Amino acid sequence: MSEQEERPAIESIESGEEFKRWYWLKEELVSYCRTLGLGTAGQKQVLTARIVTFLDTGKIVRPVSKKVTSTFDWSKETLTLGTRITDSYRNSKNVRKFMKQQVGDRFAFSNEFMEWMRDNMGKTLADAVEFWIDLDSRKRLSGYREKPLPQNQYNQFVRALSQAKPGISNKEIRRLWAVKRAKPGPHIYQPGDEDF
Repeated sequence: MSEQEERPAIESIESGEEFKRWYWLKEELVSYCRTLGLGTAGQKQVLTARIVTFLDTGKIVRPVSKKVTSTFDWSKETLTLGTRITDSYRNSKNVRKFMKQQVGDRFAFSNEFMEWMRDNMGKTLADAVEFWIDLDSRKRLSGYREKPLPQNQYNQFVRALSQAKPGISNKEIRRLWAVKRAKPGPHIYQPGDEDF
């Protein structure tokens, strides 16, 4: 593989394997899905999988529509410790206010908390409070790092690069990420990336 290899135009790629070698912004994926007549709903990895399937098989995979069955309005309803988490759950000012009343002003939505809420339909807000308190105590431990979302390659790169090169400036991190994402994958930090 040549070090001078340039990222191809998205429309010129003919195989899923080649498509996955490159870093694409979500906006590029959405736009390309529209061009191909594919659904545009979903996170980056969902859109990428949809495009890869189309390139390799010609099949159009339709997004799975999750029908919300609950009419519970998380932005308006009165919340209690006994409130059950429903499929209509949404982060809202109402949820933030309730959680702050329960755990104090340290409350903030985080990736891990939001993922827990999505994955624990049927549990109560008392369970959510207990989870948040446990998560908060783990965050206070030295060396704790929040689990990054798999689709957020930039944050993963920044975290790993900052550990490898303490004191690196944000400007230098952004420059190195621009170089990294313009190259074929993988788009994760690897030793030596700080020398681009």
